[in-house]
Amino acid sequence: MSDPGVEALRAAITAGPDLFPLEASPDASAICFVSLTEREYRDASFLDRRILRPESRTGIVPRSLLGPCVERLPRACDFIFHVSHAGSTLLSRLLGSDDRIFSLREPAILRDLARGGAAGDEGLLDLVLALLSRTFRPGQRAVVKATSIVNRIAPALMDRAGDARALLMTVPAETFLAAVLDGSPGDITAHAAERLDRLASFGVAEGMAADALGAGEAAAMSWLCENLALAAVARYTPDRTRWLDFDRFLEAPADQLAVAFAAFGLEADVKSILAGDLMQRYAKRPDVAYDAAFRRRLLLDASRRLGAEIDAGLAWLDAVGARDRLAGTPVRIAASDGH
Repeated sequence: MSDPGVEALRAAITAGPDLFPLEASPDASAICFVSLTEREYRDASFLDRRILRPESRTGIVPRSLLGPCVERLPRACDFIFHVSHAGSTLLSRLLGSDDRIFSLREPAILRDLARGGAAGDEGLLDLVLALLSRTFRPGQRAVVKATSIVNRIAPALMDRAGDARALLMTVPAETFLAAVLDGSPGDITAHAAERLDRLASFGVAEGMAADALGAGEAAAMSWLCENLALAAVARYTPDRTRWLDFDRFLEAPADQLAVAFAAFGLEADVKSILAGDLMQRYAKRPDVAYDAAFRRRLLLDASRRLGAEIDAGLAWLDAVGARDRLAGTPVRIAASDGH
């Protein structure tokens, strides 16, 4: 005889994504869920604790109960993998304006899986993919924009969601250095040691210590690490991945947005999408006005103020042979490369 409570849970989990898997417990024996509406998903830039409000409804479910609930759910979602400051939030919002795409941005539970190493708990990875693949209506497909450090487990994600496609978003090192040194150096510092270890696994900068790097060098190292991770995904699933350079997107938004939709097997009226207000708002905070011209001014100002650190970062990339390491990819060091 079935337990009515378990059956109710199964019905709620399988009905759609109304219950979002926020995070796993420290020992990964349970999942904390939060109730989200479709509008709350659409508004969220980060699906982590920042979505919680005093009125949020949450609950903890043991994995032993979740397994049977998700066993019949498909593992069928797509991804945006990226380096930071590469326009991935904007692209996620633009893609999500099409009803066929259900956009999810930076689920914390994937970030935690990446930090713990997906190979350590394949069951949890499979469970999370099943939960993230749910959509609000038939004909929709989830496109998950992961946090940049999730790149380290991207091949495992592409494996588990066997027909998954991925958009690989990058930006030239020169642009990245100006943006990150001016806007979020804390992220570089927080992940420097972990990224340097990963870089060594690619055969680059082996034996180098994170505290020996200056600010520009550490930023350049982070950029190289994540781009090499993207390149590894492209090599692993070449027929299911497409690159998109955000600087080139801004030069030709309609053409490049069409490329982004094509990465997921779709055609769309990109001119109508771009005519909306998304291109005039800051993607992470849509209440703030922001456009390509304003971005150019900010980057130019940062380049003037932080030129010495940017030059140091570019010199570091030359010293470790970054161009050779990225040969065969569309990843650029300088914004002028390839023109």
